[in-house]
Amino acid sequence: MRVSRSRAAIAVATLLIAWVGASLTGAERPRFSLGVLRRDGVLLPFAGFDGHAWSLPWPDPASDVPMPITLADVPAKWFGPLGPGATWTAWFPEAAPRPLKIDKLAHVPVFCSAHLGLATDYRGAEFDPREPTVPKDALAVSGSMEVGPITAVSIHAADAARIVSDITERFNETEQAAANAFSSWKHPWTAEERAGFPIEIEAFYRAMESRPGGTEFRTSYVEVVRRFPARPGDRGCGLITYARGWVTDVAGKKPVVSLSTRVTYCDREGVTFMQPLGRLRIDKDSYWVYQLSSWRDEVYGVSRVSQDGVKSIVAISGGFCPKEPRR
Repeated sequence: MRVSRSRAAIAVATLLIAWVGASLTGAERPRFSLGVLRRDGVLLPFAGFDGHAWSLPWPDPASDVPMPITLADVPAKWFGPLGPGATWTAWFPEAAPRPLKIDKLAHVPVFCSAHLGLATDYRGAEFDPREPTVPKDALAVSGSMEVGPITAVSIHAADAARIVSDITERFNETEQAAANAFSSWKHPWTAEERAGFPIEIEAFYRAMESRPGGTEFRTSYVEVVRRFPARPGDRGCGLITYARGWVTDVAGKKPVVSLSTRVTYCDREGVTFMQPLGRLRIDKDSYWVYQLSSWRDEVYGVSRVSQDGVKSIVAISGGFCPKEPRR
């Protein structure tokens, strides 16, 4: 869904105001389910929260349970804590939320897998149906849980240069570990030579959080790359070091940096990218909800963010293609 810049700004501001007041007492902890809303209107549920614990009630593509034929055949427990009668709401990054009407079941391909979803009354912009997966337009939530925004920061902003400085030491350490992980291959550049190539930021997402008593911290997610010139035999596609991960900032403290790093070629084989979907607050805890995807799979995730760092809570496959064996 596309909106004008002015309407988008109003919508985001409304979400911020609503989300600030969403912290609840233990007795009022919400019950809800989460799903991704695809551009073709298919909703793929993936996680639930019953007020105390997270669960994965909806079958993923690897499940071997018998698949229902009609909506009436779906076991009630698959819909999560609120059951099949719950109302679903789509929360968009730059538009006001809207309710979703569930029409019927939808059996859809995702990469090389088959996924059971829910067809809704939503239709997004056009997309290429030949692609192995369908773009996601929103986070779908059952029940009354509200969703806060995650800000996409320009890679040209001053904070982008600052965060590259914050992660450089950890990037170099994990780059060395990734290079050492190969059993019969040695990186053609030494650690000292690699350090002479710049670290470039490609994606940067951020959100401010607060805690009772006035403690504030900032959670950022970044995707960065260090490129190396193509060498003879590289066929014009040189090596890169690709890293993605979290940075937690608390005033007066050294940033907490957690990176996943891979040494690969410019075709980015095995590289994973994030699409943030929104933030949740459950009592005093804050969570990011997102999709991670590569050229052959996608994963839906929930991570708890705190001033001590980030912890993965939910990670479930949305579809995949098996990796081809090396020849």
